[in-house]
Amino acid sequence: MDSYIVLFYFTFIIALQSTIGVGVLVLGTPFLLILNYDMLQIFLILLPISILTSFINLILIKFKNKKIKFIKKEKIIKFFSICIPSILIGMLILKYFQNVLNFKFLVSIVIILSTLLISLKKKIRFKINFFRTSILSIIGIVHGLTNSGGTLMSLALTSNSERDFARYSITYFYLILAFFQYLITIIIFHNYYFFSIDLKMFFLIFVGVCLGNIFNLFLNDNIYKLIVSLLALISSGLLLTNN
Repeated sequence: MDSYIVLFYFTFIIALQSTIGVGVLVLGTPFLLILNYDMLQIFLILLPISILTSFINLILIKFKNKKIKFIKKEKIIKFFSICIPSILIGMLILKYFQNVLNFKFLVSIVIILSTLLISLKKKIRFKINFFRTSILSIIGIVHGLTNSGGTLMSLALTSNSERDFARYSITYFYLILAFFQYLITIIIFHNYYFFSIDLKMFFLIFVGVCLGNIFNLFLNDNIYKLIVSLLALISSGLLLTNN
């Protein structure tokens, strides 16, 4: 595939993540699977990009909106205690069953089901603690196994939040999710290779973050969520036909 197409695609999904909080992992994973990368390679390529993108965006969000309220301590503790151990479970499944699992099919199904849940969002009562806890557990396992739990996480975090706080929450927890997933990847797979973000990739991240934050000022988030859902479904369709 033409390198310019790859660079454009990565700039685009970085901009999407900068706008709504998710994009790099949700859309980058099926894209690299289509290019026949294995899951470990995908983790080592995408996670550092996602971490840096979320980190820069978190700083920008706080800088632009200094009045934004902090995330409650209880919510952070709950996320850590439920979601992080679930990531570990997902990655252990990946380690011991990666040779028998069809990741193109698995990632496709995860994305399709996540998109379906998004469409049913208003009909689901997220205030039920058991359901919210279950969602966090599922997010962790799915993310540790397929790298595609971001859509589910945005679903859980935006159910009862205003726009700015929802974007801040998604970015904050997505940063934690990607960081610990990257750390667990290195520990479990004994792979101490740290993906090198060279000047070209750093420039792409910078451009993508700037574009995303500019778009966020003028365009409706719902449009971008629709774009993410459509691209995710297209990616899922391509993965299924590429099996």
